[in-house]
Amino acid sequence: MNAPAVSLYLAKLPFEFFRWWFCESPITLFKILRWILAAFTHLFSFKELFTTFFRPWKNEYREGLVRTAVFIGAFIKSLLIIFDTFILGFIITVEIAVFAGWFLLPFLAFVSLYGAIFSF
Repeated sequence: MNAPAVSLYLAKLPFEFFRWWFCESPITLFKILRWILAAFTHLFSFKELFTTFFRPWKNEYREGLVRTAVFIGAFIKSLLIIFDTFILGFIITVEIAVFAGWFLLPFLAFVSLYGAIFSF
């Protein structure tokens, strides 16, 4: 490599980095976070909890226990729905913070560098 090619490469390098950081990688990051959210919603199985809400717990259909099993099933599924909603809200909050932090990280690096250089 000769000197002009290297200097041209070094001149274009910051622009290539910012194009990658702000244009290409947020799409990949969004796909990863969307996959994580879909995996947790599948893990928490909201659809199954709502479709089987009034079914007896552990499919207990013995005579005299059906009403109690339905009550226990609805109670436990209600607790699971509430717990899963809080956990899912926490996951969404963390994902929003990660996505916002991705955009703020380069600016934080420049501010820190500026403070380190001009603080003396």
